[in-house]
Amino acid sequence: MADKRCENGHFIDESWDLCPYCPQDASEPEIPVVRPRAAELSPRAVASAAAPAPDAAPRRVTSSGSAAAVASPPPQQQIERTVASRLEAGAQQKRYVVGWLIGLNGASRGESFPVRMGRNVIGRDRRSDIVIADDQASSHHADLVFRPEERRYILMDHNSTNGTYVNEAEIEPRRDLIGKDVVRIGSHRFVFMPLCHDGFYWDDEGLLQ
Repeated sequence: MADKRCENGHFIDESWDLCPYCPQDASEPEIPVVRPRAAELSPRAVASAAAPAPDAAPRRVTSSGSAAAVASPPPQQQIERTVASRLEAGAQQKRYVVGWLIGLNGASRGESFPVRMGRNVIGRDRRSDIVIADDQASSHHADLVFRPEERRYILMDHNSTNGTYVNEAEIEPRRDLIGKDVVRIGSHRFVFMPLCHDGFYWDDEGLLQ
């Protein structure tokens, strides 16, 4: 038990010089409260003090005059994306159409099959560039190649069982194609119609010349 008394007879702790129970004398100066000035705050501290609390929600006034909280949308997560502005080195360029094979008989009659720049695989396999639905055609029957630097269309037989024919003559093993040549693979016949020639071809930027 505390045995020290103040001037008004209140028991207080030995270490206390002022009695907390006695009323403050009006003549005693009030202890000033020191607050930091805005100039003493760092820019980051000022920004943090001015920012609203994370969980604070904006409020709107209803028709009755009362304030209601308005739910804030959740912050959107920033997703970093890499956008390619040009083709990387070694990337495959687009294969432009350079001609067509047009069916003359059977199920492909009147149908057109695009011939593209580079090698075009012709065969019964569904993964071929030009699919021939014919039991007499091999899975990889022939290749039709367009060489842009030479403006040449070259048809090459791929060691097929029944051979590849142009204008009813078997090719051994390759032959250049020109406009309106008739290609026969199995029982299917196609007329060849070129798009590119010496005065009409795709340039390096994909434009027609």
